[in-house]
Amino acid sequence: MLNHSGSLRARLVLLLVVVLLASGTFLLLAAGNFARSAADEAYDKLLASAALAAMDNLTVIDQQIYMDLPYSSLDTLAQSRDDRVVYSLKTDADEVLTGHTNLPEPNPEKMAQDHRLKQPHFFTDLHSGEDFRFVVLERVLTDSGVQGRKVWLQMGQSRLAREELSRDLVLRALIGIASLMLVVGLFVWWAVGWSLKPLWKVEQGLLQRQPTDLQPLGTQVPTEISHLVRAINRFMGRLQRTQDRNHAFIAEAAHQLRTPLASLQAQTELAMDSTDPADFRQRAERINRNARETNSRISQLLSYATLAHRTDVLTPEPVIMEQVIVSALADLVPLAMRQGVELDFDNRLGQQEVVVDPEAVREILRNLVDNAMKYGQQEGSKKQVSVSLEKAEEGWVVLQVRDFGPGLPEELLQQVTRRFGRGEFRQHSGSGLGLAIVEQIMYGLGGRLELENGVQGGLKARLLFRVIT
Repeated sequence: MLNHSGSLRARLVLLLVVVLLASGTFLLLAAGNFARSAADEAYDKLLASAALAAMDNLTVIDQQIYMDLPYSSLDTLAQSRDDRVVYSLKTDADEVLTGHTNLPEPNPEKMAQDHRLKQPHFFTDLHSGEDFRFVVLERVLTDSGVQGRKVWLQMGQSRLAREELSRDLVLRALIGIASLMLVVGLFVWWAVGWSLKPLWKVEQGLLQRQPTDLQPLGTQVPTEISHLVRAINRFMGRLQRTQDRNHAFIAEAAHQLRTPLASLQAQTELAMDSTDPADFRQRAERINRNARETNSRISQLLSYATLAHRTDVLTPEPVIMEQVIVSALADLVPLAMRQGVELDFDNRLGQQEVVVDPEAVREILRNLVDNAMKYGQQEGSKKQVSVSLEKAEEGWVVLQVRDFGPGLPEELLQQVTRRFGRGEFRQHSGSGLGLAIVEQIMYGLGGRLELENGVQGGLKARLLFRVIT
């Protein structure tokens, strides 16, 4: 059952929209700061211009200082009907010559610093419970009678017009950012769909295939998707190999079973027609022998089918080989005792760890020992199967199963590892699957199977495994 975890396109779009919203919020905050700064800068210039115009109307008559505030200078500040303008003219004796007497005092140090640099001094403060922006200008008088005296003109404007301008700038920025985000969002939706189009092509390529078509996908895809396509191709390759193996196995198994079943049916029909008790008994013995052979062949076929599947799902892990071998041999001891075969194990390796699939090794050992007990015994020789574990060449250990039977002709040593490949050597019944199973599993484990005849007779089956370095 396929569990859906949402749309990939929706996920990508949502992620990008979140990024866009975060970016838009940052831009809006930056635009707000810029708007306030721009509004202050523009109105500061107007405020300074009005103060300079007022300072230019400063006159001295009979050592008295007079200032006629020109209304034209105030008109430049009348950008908002609700804005208020206040002013105050002070002398160096802290005497208010004209204007308001309760205006906030500027910071003397900062004001002195700005005036030394020949620039107006600006500051923001509360007046009558309202935010005001103030400018302070300094002038040294040169008229006779008051020469050398200083006067300061402080003029302030409420911030309503500034805030109105700031809001207007922010609103314009918001409209621009929202429009841009909408356009980018639509583009992102289209771009994500276009980027995911190769996945749609892969999907269509798979949907249009026949169930038996397991050829690799040839769709051209971007690098990021190529890993998925390669994984799909590897998976289909495994399925193809499994399918080919199953087809070949079914065909050969049908061939192998057809002959004994036909013989069994023929013997049964002959027995049914026989009226001679001796002949009937002889037929019954043949039927029993053929039935045992067929049962043995079916068991090996099922064992091969199970283990052939296991080669695709092997899970190698570090194990101590001695423990695996002892466990497998313990299951075979009762069978060896019934057949009168001596089963021994010689460990010359110690507690060596090997990376293998324990269950696969057990099945391999059972097959080899079972073969040795079935086909490796002959009259006049000792009935014995020897299992040994020892070190081979560098980086390998060898698990050997040896019998003392007739062995195999040299020309058949390679043939017997093929399925149903017992060739002309048919002194005993069997399907010829045991050694094929062993070789296939050893290949899956990264090891190998070697067969050779012993100097003292019998067959040696050597399993080579890589050791942990």
